[in-house]
Amino acid sequence: MRRLISLALTLTLSALGLLADTQSEFNAHLKAYNSRIAAHQYLPAAQSAAAAAAVCVNAHNYDGAFRLLGNFDKALAQNGIAPDSLPAVRYTTEKARYEAYRQLKNNGSALKSLSRMGNFAKKAGTKEITTDMLFNEAQYYYSTDQNAKGDLCIARLIKQFNNSKDYTAADKAYRSLIDRAVSAGDAELVEHTYENYMQWSDSIEAITAHSELGKVKKEYADSQETIAEKDHTIATRTGWIVTFITLFVIAVAALAIGALFYFRILAKNRRMKKSVETANAQSAAKSAILHNMSSQMEPTLERLDQSDPAVQNLRGYVKRVGELSDVENAETSASAGLEETNLDTFCETIVAKVRPLVRPRVTITFNGTKGYALINPQEVGKILTHLLENAAKYTPEGGKITLSYKKRGAKVNQFIVTDSGPGIPEADRDTLFTAFSSQCDIAEGDRLGLPICALRAEKINGNLILDTTVTSGASFVLTIHNT
Repeated sequence: MRRLISLALTLTLSALGLLADTQSEFNAHLKAYNSRIAAHQYLPAAQSAAAAAAVCVNAHNYDGAFRLLGNFDKALAQNGIAPDSLPAVRYTTEKARYEAYRQLKNNGSALKSLSRMGNFAKKAGTKEITTDMLFNEAQYYYSTDQNAKGDLCIARLIKQFNNSKDYTAADKAYRSLIDRAVSAGDAELVEHTYENYMQWSDSIEAITAHSELGKVKKEYADSQETIAEKDHTIATRTGWIVTFITLFVIAVAALAIGALFYFRILAKNRRMKKSVETANAQSAAKSAILHNMSSQMEPTLERLDQSDPAVQNLRGYVKRVGELSDVENAETSASAGLEETNLDTFCETIVAKVRPLVRPRVTITFNGTKGYALINPQEVGKILTHLLENAAKYTPEGGKITLSYKKRGAKVNQFIVTDSGPGIPEADRDTLFTAFSSQCDIAEGDRLGLPICALRAEKINGNLILDTTVTSGASFVLTIHNT
């Protein structure tokens, strides 16, 4: 029996470990890796191994990622490849290992891995690997508050272009760095790189302006010698021409600067739109995986001893995950399911379900629940039922639970559930309505109820919040807007 329970837990953890991507993607990378290592195509094989490890890391399967990379190193050794040879290949797999440590927030191991990457990059000696190495160094130092070292890495990267006065290439390199930081989702790196870019742009503009000023001064001196030989009329005409050219240059410069800022904003908007589309696609994929996992786990759990508390907790958790997926996939509608509802009957029906759960001498009172309201009774009932169940769970003997209703406008309804329990710890408030925000023992609670309630509220054009002004007990406010 214990083996069956361990198997069920292992299957659950494995399914959750692959939420960020599909199993087929991992298998594709693994198949490519096996065929390439067999053909002694070491660099493509390293790239496939790194891609497969990245899938594991995204799924939080770090042991799988490290085993895969370790097996690649063993395969090289078995094929007689010396540890200090093929630096480009070694750099590729060491970078994958470094990114795994970064995800684990193991800065000590990440720094050691970064050092090994630096040795391989130096031996490889290619501009592409050197650029990538400096970018990763900058990203690490910025993330560990070593901003000076991060700035130094960026400066080294740009210096090679500045030395040749190829400012166009330097500008392109800076833009590429910013794009990579955006793609990596590293806000701090984006901020520092953009600040360095703006400072560099200002300095280059100053250098260019100084050079142009020198040219103009020289031309002006030559013109003065010629003007001295001409009469007053020619001097006057020349003055007008110089003035016109100056104004024209200023106008062209202003137009160029304006166009530059316009294209920057346009490019930024395109990146933001793409990021939103990617996030939506990832969210949909995650919901599909959650739903499939819940459906596939149910038959296995049915065959286990249903009287075992561990099995019961696991079944409840899988059910919650499936419910979260279903709510995420539901369409958002403020008008669907609306009914003119008798609040007194509606609230009493919900409370009747919860009364058997409360402790002795706990009173449940109503406030403002007389009359009618246009709401979605099914969805609102599910949210209020969970809030009242939580209140019953945490309210001590002799305590009090209150269910209130307030009309906040012609089309705004508000329900409030307040209890006299211990309240919500300050450390848990920021992630209270976020699913999978922290590890938890499912025997003590899955922490998915409030995130599901908040998501249900969003689907009916509402929101669920914790009233932080209440210092004794907890108070949850459900606000619904009817369009």
